[in-house]
Amino acid sequence: MVLVVAAAVTFSASNAGGIRTAEPLDAPPVLVLANASSSRTASPERTRAAPTPPRAVDRTRPPTVQAPMSKVAPVFAFQGFRDTTDLRLNGSATVADGRLVLASGRDRAGSAWSTTTIDPSRSFSTGFSFEITKISDGIAFVVQGRSGTARGSSGEGLGYGARPGTGRPRIRPSLAVEFDAWPNAFDPVDRQHVAVTRNGDVTRHLVWTEPGFSLYGRGVVNVWIDYDARMHRLRVYASGKSGFRPAEPLVTTSVDLRRIVGTGQAHVGLTGGTGITTVADPVAAVTAWNLKLR
Repeated sequence: MVLVVAAAVTFSASNAGGIRTAEPLDAPPVLVLANASSSRTASPERTRAAPTPPRAVDRTRPPTVQAPMSKVAPVFAFQGFRDTTDLRLNGSATVADGRLVLASGRDRAGSAWSTTTIDPSRSFSTGFSFEITKISDGIAFVVQGRSGTARGSSGEGLGYGARPGTGRPRIRPSLAVEFDAWPNAFDPVDRQHVAVTRNGDVTRHLVWTEPGFSLYGRGVVNVWIDYDARMHRLRVYASGKSGFRPAEPLVTTSVDLRRIVGTGQAHVGLTGGTGITTVADPVAAVTAWNLKLR
């Protein structure tokens, strides 16, 4: 006896991953028995339908981030500020309503340093969220080799610096990333800007750019700063729209933090300042802050 299998099928590509599934034509598969004393049509073999491919997951949107965070164990992490534990506050800096208020009112300067110091020869990532309610001078992230009581000038000094030759206090040795909301005559642009400065000299900018959004009066601004000690590279990212880290940094510059602030342990902190011409009752406050060594 000879067994002949006759089947007619077509193939089509599904939408998921090019998987192909069989689709029968109008006639089902038929078993034909040759040289048999009688012939009959056999029932087609039942087949199990292929499972429906799972729906593709949209991975284009990053996970929600409540506050800027990096990917390794933190040296410290403040998700809101309940008290002054683990902080050294100077000048107008205070903790109120779960926020670290650096400066409020007119002609004020404040600094807040973590009580945990870092090795300036190590790479790190830091992130913080801040809000400036009304136009004011701005805030800065500072790494310095002076002390936990260091504080710069109010107004254009942003709580960390001053113009050289004025006799006003500035923190040195230091490296600062400033978020300057009030343009001064010595600034590189007559608009708001983000810049990197050295030794508290607010008139000399190692690198600067305009943020592309307002630094005050528009809610929370999120900031991410990465320092690569091996490459001597500092990158600054900022967003005024969401907690999602932008793909491209606002500024990138080459700095050797160990040579700038010296050997040993360095203080890391946030500073802020308001001026005498500031709109009444501005508040420069930080709502979250973390730092992690890499």
